[in-house]
Amino acid sequence: MSEIAPSATSPAERFQPSQQPSDDVWEVLYTTRAIRRLKPDPIADDVLYRLLDAAIRAPSGGNQQSWRFIVVRDQATKARLGELYRECIAALFASGYGQPAPGVTLTPAQIAAAEKMGKSAQYLATHFAEVPVYVLGCIRTAANAGVTAGASIYPAIWSLQLAARALGLGSTLTTVHRMREAQVKALLGVPDGYETAALIPLGYPRGTFAPGPRQPVEAVSFLDRWGAAFERGRG
Repeated sequence: MSEIAPSATSPAERFQPSQQPSDDVWEVLYTTRAIRRLKPDPIADDVLYRLLDAAIRAPSGGNQQSWRFIVVRDQATKARLGELYRECIAALFASGYGQPAPGVTLTPAQIAAAEKMGKSAQYLATHFAEVPVYVLGCIRTAANAGVTAGASIYPAIWSLQLAARALGLGSTLTTVHRMREAQVKALLGVPDGYETAALIPLGYPRGTFAPGPRQPVEAVSFLDRWGAAFERGRG
């Protein structure tokens, strides 16, 4: 595994766009980004098994492991799921999603990034049934609703996505389908007592893996208390 040398710039800059698998943990961490434009090429069962086996290695509250995963490949099921997904995407963008809050002025770069994301989301909606596999992550409904209720599903999903990147597969974490939660659960036979948490499209990417645009650490991190800047090299 390669090491990241100290630098005045972000380590992300050392990773070039690629479609290749990687066993470099730092490259996997830095270049796993939302990829919605996917090839229809099939994904072998043993590959899917490896992804799910990686997902269940994630931590879970009290080690309850109350997650469940539905692998969706059936074409008719994907077609119906796509209809529901397009309804959700239409409702999402009609609500003003992606628009700046009142009084907030976006930079040209932020505007371009938002437009790119919107086009990418619409592409997935339009080509939904062409994606070879979806994984629906479900979690047992918690009696005490709150920000941490059911949160264990998300480390598992991220582990699945990192494993997918390592094997050269693209993915993205979507939750918009929850606008049609009842219909999705009925379609896939999800029982009472569980709810869906995320829908993950999986496929070989039409684009490339690369670091996504991010604010620098200094813009989002504090030292000891909110507002006190965390800056590299001060400790």
